[in-house]
Amino acid sequence: MYRLFYAERDATIYERFTERNTGVDQILELIKLSSASADFSDTFNTRILIDFGSEINTLRTAINNGKIPPLGNTANSASVYLKMFAAESEDLLRSYSLEAYPVSESWTNGNGTFNDDPEVRNGVSWLYRSGTPNAVLWSTASAHSSDDISATNTNGGGTWITGSTYEASQSFQNEVPDIRMNVTDIVKHWVDQDITNNGFIVKRSKTDELSGDILGSIKFYGRETHTVFVPRLEVAFDDTIFANTGSAEISSETYVPYIKNIRDEYRISDIAKFRIGVRPEFPTKTYTTSSFFLTGNRLPTSSFYSILDSVTDDVIIPFDTAATRIDCDTNGSFFKLRMDSFFPERFYKIKLKIERDGGDDVQTFDDFYFKVVK
Repeated sequence: MYRLFYAERDATIYERFTERNTGVDQILELIKLSSASADFSDTFNTRILIDFGSEINTLRTAINNGKIPPLGNTANSASVYLKMFAAESEDLLRSYSLEAYPVSESWTNGNGTFNDDPEVRNGVSWLYRSGTPNAVLWSTASAHSSDDISATNTNGGGTWITGSTYEASQSFQNEVPDIRMNVTDIVKHWVDQDITNNGFIVKRSKTDELSGDILGSIKFYGRETHTVFVPRLEVAFDDTIFANTGSAEISSETYVPYIKNIRDEYRISDIAKFRIGVRPEFPTKTYTTSSFFLTGNRLPTSSFYSILDSVTDDVIIPFDTAATRIDCDTNGSFFKLRMDSFFPERFYKIKLKIERDGGDDVQTFDDFYFKVVK
């Protein structure tokens, strides 16, 4: 199953504009400006701060109540991914990597945007973790990241915790720059309350930030975006049971799956259990007194679901060999969805992927729609 938890605040901090706040900007930017020389006076970086706030408390409660397995990177645990959608990018290298760490100090969001004139300084910035009035500097001297603060400015840039279970990264190789980074270890520290949750800082590596190279820019959708691409945590885990007594796997070479109980609308508070039937596309003629749709055929065990935005066709929940595997019980195939993982007043599409013959036979079906309402 997938559970989605959405960011509650975020901001880009700019090395070039040390006091500018962007706490309500729709876009988060990772930019490297450089003179492409050894003279770092013209080199400027940005970093992204993103916090999930009370959503971490909700996750902790769900784990304590047994609704989500304990966090970890094993088959019986839940994994957590930081998901950020790229709006546009330019001048990126073919290969690069991005990093995320837990922020070590509290910060205020502010209500500025990059284009404010005069610039707003009432929230977090490169220099300050709390803006005017009563601005508070980042305490870089006491942070684990004290030697990574800046290329051109000796103060600021945020503070973060380092160490083997306090670091996450993702490498990119000539691909779409959407972030889907495994941050399970970091989130586990927050859930276990080993450290205070001050959110993530997302940045390039120290080597890249200090280099004289032009590394391009990536613009991500932020918390204030008017799209469905709000930054999120994806909590993925396998909750299948496969108690398939009483149902037989479909044997026909060609077949048609259908959802028996799908409704037009679901409330955001609903947890829906979608029952999937399957029948041969061309049934053998037989004489019977009951409907063919009452047969108990089930999908193969290598069957999965994905959820897409029906307007844009963008993937909200991706196919996952564990977390979106279609389950089975004595009444046939099914999967469950929590509607609070979706934005209300939008239409969504269910896509099914069915694999047979060791993956040599793969078919997809996506003519299933529903709406989430408040």
